[in-house]
Amino acid sequence: MIFFAGSLLISNLALQMGAVKGKLEKRLKNRSGVSWEIGSLSWTPWTGVQVRKVVVEGPAAGGSSTVRPLCRAELDVQLHWGSLLRGAVDLREVRVRSGQIAIPMELLFLLSDEGNQARAMESKPSLVPVPVPRVERQEGEPKTANKKQKPRPSLDHKKASPAAASSFRVIIDQCDMEVYSNEADGNPTLKLRNLSGELPLGGKNSSGLIRCEGLSIGSQFFKMNWVSSVEWQHPSLNLPPAEFVWNGVTIRSEGVLQMLGTPRFAVRIDIPAGELPSNEIALPSGVGVKLRAKRLSLRGALSGRLTLLSSWRGDLAVDALGVSLGRDKTKQGVLFNEGRMMAVVRGGRFNVLDARLQSERLSLLGNGVLLPNGQLGAVMRVVADQEYAATLTRFAIGALWTGGWTRSWLMPMETPDRYYRDIVLEGTVNQAKVNVGRKGERMNVEQAWSRMLAFLRKEALEPEKRMTARPAEQMFSQ
Repeated sequence: MIFFAGSLLISNLALQMGAVKGKLEKRLKNRSGVSWEIGSLSWTPWTGVQVRKVVVEGPAAGGSSTVRPLCRAELDVQLHWGSLLRGAVDLREVRVRSGQIAIPMELLFLLSDEGNQARAMESKPSLVPVPVPRVERQEGEPKTANKKQKPRPSLDHKKASPAAASSFRVIIDQCDMEVYSNEADGNPTLKLRNLSGELPLGGKNSSGLIRCEGLSIGSQFFKMNWVSSVEWQHPSLNLPPAEFVWNGVTIRSEGVLQMLGTPRFAVRIDIPAGELPSNEIALPSGVGVKLRAKRLSLRGALSGRLTLLSSWRGDLAVDALGVSLGRDKTKQGVLFNEGRMMAVVRGGRFNVLDARLQSERLSLLGNGVLLPNGQLGAVMRVVADQEYAATLTRFAIGALWTGGWTRSWLMPMETPDRYYRDIVLEGTVNQAKVNVGRKGERMNVEQAWSRMLAFLRKEALEPEKRMTARPAEQMFSQ
């Protein structure tokens, strides 16, 4: 017993030596291609190996002078001790505690092949002043919504060998994962909060669980409390078909991650067409805008090689009827007969091919593109009749977008009694500017948005002395 205790003490002292940690860090770097730093190492036969203050750093990307860690975490590693007798290290379980994972979009961009990378890095989002023509759906379209879009990748490989006898499981314990851009001062673009789960990734067929508290896009947080089961069926980790309700909307999801050879993945999400129970689509608090729709449907799919961004292929289609946009705490809004969006992912780019809200008197038509390095570009054409044009001009002046009085914020079209303005958005996800000035001067998007909300709040507080209001003005006067 004394000998065992002494051996355990000596071995743990040896693990704390810089030479031992340095050797392990070097081996991890050689295998992963990124730098590892380990604060401390210890072990016991009962608890396994404890790896503390782990910091993983990737290469500088996007011209950034500072390197932000890819991961900070505490690791608990369980081994199949019998494998040590064979001179091998066979992992049984890895537990990630309080992990902070941050992935720069510039690093994701480097996952694409060199030819595409060089061309895309030199190019900037290309914009056209008029959105692409509307594509009328024909019988049997779109293909993105039919049964051929299965979430499982179609792979031509030999029959998989039987699953290894030893099991392997990754346990995620309250971790955050975010994607950001160095060109936007490292501000998070997309963040999964409080991600937890048990993921079986080896051995006999088994099941696990994954959950997430919510999703942040920019500064806005969407609370979801999403929970789903996962199934390991060698050589794939499957997210079986699941259905859950979020804010009265039924969402169906399905996915698969194949671990054999080069990891490949596929996911699908659907919101079946139907009447919305509450007739309202919840947006994060602080947005200041309320969105309503009588009917809504969504179809989305994404697949490709996990580590090759240029191979990712995705399609998204959203359709809505009876759409209303209005200010929070009011029942009034601007009504649109229909809304739709069609987008694709190709070659590492996210392209919005067509996005529109249409009515007889006011229409918003747009398209745009988002590059993997965080750059974006978009254009929205506003088409309005004479009354709406006057209301929008009053609104732009009141929100201090124009920097002073202007006769009209829009320009006349060749069509009688129709006016338009092309609103161009350029920059990065967290540092975008929009040309809302009187003569097209650009303004930071956050500043333009905050000024708009301030104007709406001011309008709500002022007593209304007009006995009648034009329909377009009711959105701003309630």
